[in-house]
Amino acid sequence: MLEKKDIQNFIRQFDKKKESKQTEKLIVVAISSAVAGALLGVLFAPDKGVNTRKKLSKSADNYLKDIKKNSEELSQKVKDSTDSILRKTNKTVKNVKQNVEDYSELTYQELYDLAKELKVKGYSQMNKSELIQALVD
Repeated sequence: MLEKKDIQNFIRQFDKKKESKQTEKLIVVAISSAVAGALLGVLFAPDKGVNTRKKLSKSADNYLKDIKKNSEELSQKVKDSTDSILRKTNKTVKNVKQNVEDYSELTYQELYDLAKELKVKGYSQMNKSELIQALVD
């Protein structure tokens, strides 16, 4: 255990100049408080170091298992979402292709009227293929 004399010698090593009593007392109190805190921590520790390390190790293992489980669940959700998006995209592409085929079966006048109704810009100067393209876009 450190004695007051040892602490004072320690303080004097760092400052050979004449120190004020107040600063010396403050440093002695700080070091004493740190030592007392460490002693109290050891005295009132809930368990031995070996047991605490075992508990920490077990907790770390549980956290790793949870992380692995959550990452697997997240991976599955991302895969499911990707599959869903792919299905919806394929369905949309099929619908667009169907619309193009449907538009090509319409007469020029029907396309013209549809473009007018949908307020397609510049529809009045477009030919049939341009109307189809404008309606698809």
